[in-house]
Amino acid sequence: MIKRSYLISRVMGIPVRVHITLIILLIILTFSSGVFGMLYAVALFASVALHELGHSWVAIRKGCRVHEIMLLPIGGVAKMNNIPSRPRDELLMAAAGPLTSLLLAVFFGWLGQFAFFFISLRNVNLMLCLFNLIPCFPMDGGRIFRAFMTPRLGRLNATALAARIGRILAVAGGIFGLFDKDYILVIIAIFIYQAAGAEYRAVYMQQMSQDWFSAGQQDADVEVSPPPYARKAQPVWKKWSQKSNAFFNDLFKNWG
Repeated sequence: MIKRSYLISRVMGIPVRVHITLIILLIILTFSSGVFGMLYAVALFASVALHELGHSWVAIRKGCRVHEIMLLPIGGVAKMNNIPSRPRDELLMAAAGPLTSLLLAVFFGWLGQFAFFFISLRNVNLMLCLFNLIPCFPMDGGRIFRAFMTPRLGRLNATALAARIGRILAVAGGIFGLFDKDYILVIIAIFIYQAAGAEYRAVYMQQMSQDWFSAGQQDADVEVSPPPYARKAQPVWKKWSQKSNAFFNDLFKNWG
């Protein structure tokens, strides 16, 4: 029976899986470009896996759980149960991937003195680093942008702004891909557009649940999250007291 993905390794306890579509792509490359083309593709996606492991290593150190890393024809995805909520932690996690790609570019550049094959891998990793730094949420650059804006706007508003910019850039990239007949870029643009909206909705629901929780507290001045997201919640009994006083004041005025 054909599965949708296959486990190829475990790194730091994280399952690294490859999607069936990527396996099919590697087979096609083998027939079209020979063994050299397949080896190049394998090295490329190994670089993508290391990029995602860079994110995952920082995320684990910040208390997050990484379920798996999935390698797809359009790149890699690290699936986590949550991401760091503190801006500094999110910035470090987001920057870890491009930094890993940059280090790989330096390493392959050094190996390039022995074979041109490594020069090509250097260029690809450098492109991977720069491409992910584009402020297109939820890509790495977009997350870095949100981390910078969160102390100024709050997490929800910063996410809304980053998602809006990400969608605008995704539409622009998709249009460019259509005119340039770069359909991989179109697929990436569609993925980014949908992912930006999904992440904003997730943060919105998280914020609403925090508001509901804080509104139901009977103790005064409850902090629902650590700084800089902490907000002071007014006790429910004070809200009801204010409403009841206003009601009776209006009632007595009408009688008078």
